[in-house]
Amino acid sequence: MNWNEIYRKIISSRNALKGLLRNKAIEMGNVLIIQDPPVEIEIKDNEIRFMLEGELSAILDKDGLTILDDAIEEEVKYWCVALSSLGFKRYRIKDNP
Repeated sequence: MNWNEIYRKIISSRNALKGLLRNKAIEMGNVLIIQDPPVEIEIKDNEIRFMLEGELSAILDKDGLTILDDAIEEEVKYWCVALSSLGFKRYRIKDNP
């Protein structure tokens, strides 16, 4: 995947994402926060942070994708693809029985 391109698409479509996800997204200052428990995504001016249960788990920025917690890797990839194509679906980590 071209992470730089995905990063640029997400950052440039921030206002559209806010409108599309109005029931899941809130804006706090210059940060758009998308809440889809247990995942929270923070879209900032210079990076996109993926939190899993309140812990920083991945960062996407102009230099690429950094995964800090392997448990969220697939979820982050799904969200990145979804957020970079405005006709996206919601993706969730499935609860393991």
